[in-house]
Amino acid sequence: MIIDIHTHLVNFERDFGSQLRDDLTRSGIAHSLWNYSEEDYLNATSSADKVIVFGLKAQKTGWNVKNENVADFASRHSDKYIYFASIDPYQDDFMQDLKYNHTVLHCKGVKIGPIYQGIHPCDKRYYEIYDYCEKNSLPIITHMATTFSSGVPIDYARPYHMDNVACDFPKLKIVLAHLGHPWEAETIAIIRRNENVYADISALYYRPWQFYNAMRLAVEYGCCHKILFGSDYPATTTGNSIKGIRNINNIIKDSGLPVIPEDVTEGIINRDSFGILF
Repeated sequence: MIIDIHTHLVNFERDFGSQLRDDLTRSGIAHSLWNYSEEDYLNATSSADKVIVFGLKAQKTGWNVKNENVADFASRHSDKYIYFASIDPYQDDFMQDLKYNHTVLHCKGVKIGPIYQGIHPCDKRYYEIYDYCEKNSLPIITHMATTFSSGVPIDYARPYHMDNVACDFPKLKIVLAHLGHPWEAETIAIIRRNENVYADISALYYRPWQFYNAMRLAVEYGCCHKILFGSDYPATTTGNSIKGIRNINNIIKDSGLPVIPEDVTEGIINRDSFGILF
């Protein structure tokens, strides 16, 4: 079974503020990449058997995807799509929002992004979210990587901050998104030493040299079993992510460099992430 744990469902015209649109333009990212339909999303994730879907609420950087819209989509496709709520601690009522999403909209987990939401990952507001999620067995996927959005210190995206969180909330299931790029080594060190911390491999394969080196480090540290499959649609599709992971050794052909073993790549693609997280 292929489980894609990292996909975004948004409505560009409705959900993206002016700052976010300006950041896309400044970074050379076509607005059309994020302007897609539900049908496009369904087609793009068709290679997966199960999919985690979320939006992103981040007032600080112009993301305003309504959880209700994502929850409605997931409920209409509940045989395949699993809803995670995005909770923005920048909002005054963020804990009420979390409880509403859990008890009324029936989210199965939570998506946060400190570098988008403008709050340090060890801030007391996030700690309230972590505490609730740990007590209610809700896994967290957190964006721990660089991004094109501006206006928030890049330090908020450093994976090593989540090591403190893991020590304070040892039973909380945490996924560090994007293998923490460009700080993959930090991420690998953290997932290796913390029982309930994992990483996803979303949005990495199309930087092949970075991807190869990150995976070699994971192999050498013996923690590939802590890496989960994700695509990061619309950055790329589920199917293209699978192909990209399987082609990881293309960049080192005839170089004499050590390969990434096939059992590692197939293990990631076919990992039972739901059995791990839920």
